[in-house]
Amino acid sequence: MSQSTVSERSWERYGAATGVAFGVLLLVAIFAAPQPPHIDASAQKIAAYYADHRHAVLTAGVFGAFATVAAVLFIAHLRHVYDRVENGIEGLSTVIYASGIAAVGASVFYAITSTTLAFMAAQPGGLGDAGIVRAMYDVGYIGNGFTFLMSAVFLAANAVGMVRGEVANPALGWFAALVGAASTVAAIGSFTVSSYSAAWSTIGLVSILGLAAWDITAGSLMLRHPEAEAVATHRSLIVPAH
Repeated sequence: MSQSTVSERSWERYGAATGVAFGVLLLVAIFAAPQPPHIDASAQKIAAYYADHRHAVLTAGVFGAFATVAAVLFIAHLRHVYDRVENGIEGLSTVIYASGIAAVGASVFYAITSTTLAFMAAQPGGLGDAGIVRAMYDVGYIGNGFTFLMSAVFLAANAVGMVRGEVANPALGWFAALVGAASTVAAIGSFTVSSYSAAWSTIGLVSILGLAAWDITAGSLMLRHPEAEAVATHRSLIVPAH
């Protein structure tokens, strides 16, 4: 085995590890703070939540920030893996990279609004304006909708590639398809439902937990079996032009 192959295998293991790290950090970020108020809660209740749980929200924000870094690295790793199989044709690799980065960018809206509200809770009169509190909370909620939507595109592209044999295995692809479907439904709810619904909230939570579980599973699988060792068994979905 050549030294270059060993080096690529090790590099892919580092990339796969970021998938596991992202999933774990995302789970910690989700459960570091108590469940936030419902979307139709009063501004006073929202303000009280951030005042009472300020440190927990900030802690969740720190873990969320590191989860964001791990997500970017894992998305870049997946792009590398797909691009290798596609021989630089830039098919699914481009879709996965663009949609993944877009999902990460959209998730920043919620992180910024939540952390800002927690900061404001410690400042004189910071949460005294009900209109500002309400607007910031709604912006974060709608930002989650875009995160769900772009995550659905990311997962759907992975599902196609894995089920059809470009990367990993079909079982992981079908897992991605299921989580992607839930994310699509959650996105629709975030864009259209402005009052609390247990069903919509459950779908959103399932989508987030599913994404974390998928990344942990995908990262773990690629850690055990680096794609550099299996590239010969995979096939690109796009036939090169002649």
